[in-house]
Amino acid sequence: MTRDSAEVVLSSISKSYAGKKVLDNLDLSMKPGELLALLGPSGCGKTTTLRVLAGMETPDAGSVHIGGADMTHAPVRGRGIGIVFQSYSLFPHMSAAQNVAYGLRLAGASKSRRGARAAELLEMVGLAEHAQKHPGQLSGGQQQRVALARALAIEPRVLLLDEPLSALDAQVRVHLREEIKRIQLQSGTTTLLVTHDQEEALTIGDRVGVMLGGQIEQLGTPEQLYCTPRTAFISEFVGAVNRISATATTGGVQVLGKLLKISNPQTAPASATGLEALVRPEDLVLRADAAGAGIVESAVLRGAHSSIMLDYQGRTLRVDLPTHEAAAFAPACRVSVSVRTGAVLIDSAKTAAPAAAPAPLHHPALGRIA
Repeated sequence: MTRDSAEVVLSSISKSYAGKKVLDNLDLSMKPGELLALLGPSGCGKTTTLRVLAGMETPDAGSVHIGGADMTHAPVRGRGIGIVFQSYSLFPHMSAAQNVAYGLRLAGASKSRRGARAAELLEMVGLAEHAQKHPGQLSGGQQQRVALARALAIEPRVLLLDEPLSALDAQVRVHLREEIKRIQLQSGTTTLLVTHDQEEALTIGDRVGVMLGGQIEQLGTPEQLYCTPRTAFISEFVGAVNRISATATTGGVQVLGKLLKISNPQTAPASATGLEALVRPEDLVLRADAAGAGIVESAVLRGAHSSIMLDYQGRTLRVDLPTHEAAAFAPACRVSVSVRTGAVLIDSAKTAAPAAAPAPLHHPALGRIA
């Protein structure tokens, strides 16, 4: 299928509600045919960004360009956009095929054109045999695929996905996000995905933008965000990290007895004391050592890999390693801990107790990444 994929440019967008600024001079651009995922905590402005692009909200300042045309004040229907929400919003009295064809009917397409397009899209989303079923006869995942097919039926220049998988079971989400990526590649539609799920964003996004306080904190490929985060917030939000005391010295910082380079010299605190290195669990190395400073507390099985939880000088550390290697570290075993990476991100020490480590993430190109 060929398509006129559109470039999207949001320039200096600001938006406030009741005096509270939700978007703060935000700039965001999307390449034609790209799938860009917007990720961030609740209240960061990601859904408002989608609504401004869709035309459902008018920015207080800034401009929206789609395919080179200024769409800042254009109505939703005039933007060539398809939208899939968290709720499926299917018509219960219509069959799957009729739901998919609904937008084409409003556009005045012939009955034969509507039928052929609906059949084509239901085949694309793997629901050809369910074309005559009503929403009540379909599973949640099947209904969401019908909603996706309906959004694509009008051949939008831009597709917007607003938390499309959050209402589904975990296993269904994993399968459907793979389907969304396949369908997006096949259709070639410029797509913006808004999600709070890090794994979802990293798995299917060509690029990922992490938002905080109404601005883009960092925008890059999934690999860039995970492997070279610019700030402590990005490092901790995208994946799991350990906070380990660090000491500034000539040429970098000392962490667990090793001299490491600072990966964020522009944003690292200027103070030489009270520093912490943010180290991924897979970048720590364990060695059984009767005189070691670490004591194994437990092991968490995560399939092919396990997480060893340590008490290290009063602080909990997580070390990820292959499960067959984890068996060598029993609870109460003393260990020494070293770091395998050559550079770390540095932040000021936090006074609060470290938060519990999040569940591991996966990425097709990176494998298990947290």
